[in-house]
Amino acid sequence: MYERILVPMDGSKNAHAALLEATKLAKELGSKLFIVSVASDQTYAHYGAEFGSEIVTHFKDAASKFLDSAVKEVEAQGVPVETRFQVGLPKPTIAKTLPADLHTSLTVIGRSGVHGLGRAIMGSTTSYVVHNSETSVLVVD
Repeated sequence: MYERILVPMDGSKNAHAALLEATKLAKELGSKLFIVSVASDQTYAHYGAEFGSEIVTHFKDAASKFLDSAVKEVEAQGVPVETRFQVGLPKPTIAKTLPADLHTSLTVIGRSGVHGLGRAIMGSTTSYVVHNSETSVLVVD
């Protein structure tokens, strides 16, 4: 049924809750998890300063830490797992690009992530994924 499950992570408590739920589900179903982190490829401007590749490098370093930790947790449960760090626009990448590239049939995602201000201004990534994903989506609170 859900042989390949996508789990986007951003280091937040809600993303970790989604990982735990996805791991339980994968163990029950004999599925493989694909844990991903997506860093925006947009240049950030803040008070006249621009941050481009430097901030993506920072995101990649931070993602490596929580992805490595996630792999250890999942493998301890005997669930096959793969990770991916991707640069792109998080919303469409999680909703469309990664499910197509990884051939996943379910996305397990936390109800909100680390960017509360961005959620208030732009709408949540979770909401976007729920409304635009071509696969099933399980939202974990």
